[in-house]
Amino acid sequence: MARKDRLIQEYVHDPYVAKTKYADPSVCDTCGVAFSNGIFAWLQPPPDAASMRCPACRRIADKYEGGVVNLEGEFMLEHKPEIMNTIRNVETEAKRQRPLDRIIEVKEEPRQTIITTTYEHLAKKIGNALHRAYKGDLKTQFLEGEKYVRVWWNR
Repeated sequence: MARKDRLIQEYVHDPYVAKTKYADPSVCDTCGVAFSNGIFAWLQPPPDAASMRCPACRRIADKYEGGVVNLEGEFMLEHKPEIMNTIRNVETEAKRQRPLDRIIEVKEEPRQTIITTTYEHLAKKIGNALHRAYKGDLKTQFLEGEKYVRVWWNR
């Protein structure tokens, strides 16, 4: 007979995934993203929509990243405005399709730039876009069992 007293393991541990559903419809009081029909979208919410704080805004407030992108190299230093513009364009497009994908912080250091993102999808998209546009070396590392990615781009 099978034992039924075992601890149930989460598929992926993410403290920002709601354990209960948000009210439908509801709107984030920080960024204005709406939750309706089970998805987050940039919609005009009805006036009677419930107020809540979306997972992306909670992650940004807590600085709890889902991905990190490290940019290094002489080319990056020489073409920083173009590269940062490419990154902002990738974020804008990703945010249009997936409203919870956002840049948390851009940290400038003397020889590198570190970008943290709310979810792993955006970090991966940024790395791929830089590699397509400017070539260079791209390394992507997913942490096993976690929804987290580290991306290194160097040129």
